[in-house]
Amino acid sequence: MKHAESVAKESSESVHAAPQLARSWIVRLICISLACLCLVLGTVGLILPGLPAFDFYFLAVLFAAKGSKRLHSWIVQHKVIAPVLKQWGDSRTLPVKLKVFSLISMSIGAVLLILTVPHPWAVGGIVLIMLAVQLWLWFKA
Repeated sequence: MKHAESVAKESSESVHAAPQLARSWIVRLICISLACLCLVLGTVGLILPGLPAFDFYFLAVLFAAKGSKRLHSWIVQHKVIAPVLKQWGDSRTLPVKLKVFSLISMSIGAVLLILTVPHPWAVGGIVLIMLAVQLWLWFKA
């Protein structure tokens, strides 16, 4: 029991800990660019069905930690992103509201794929991946 508590505490602290910036300015610039790209993709993922938002926000935190202290602190203190990151860091779970939003978004995406893409094998594979992600979200996260 103590081990699980210490792992949860460490992961919570790692999300909010002071970032260790990369030494090279080129690596920092690449990390800042990737963090910004992930923030944009995460925000687009809030609107487009099938594109994950949380995954990109989580990646943005990781890239920002290596690229910019200011960007990292903005992300981990953001009123929308921070609570989800904190809950994930504390208990490795996601809010039910996020799970429901993901389910609705992926369902719309699956229906659009079925109605518009003429390749049943490709659509079937993508829908199976979506189903696997949803099962993981609801039973593990």
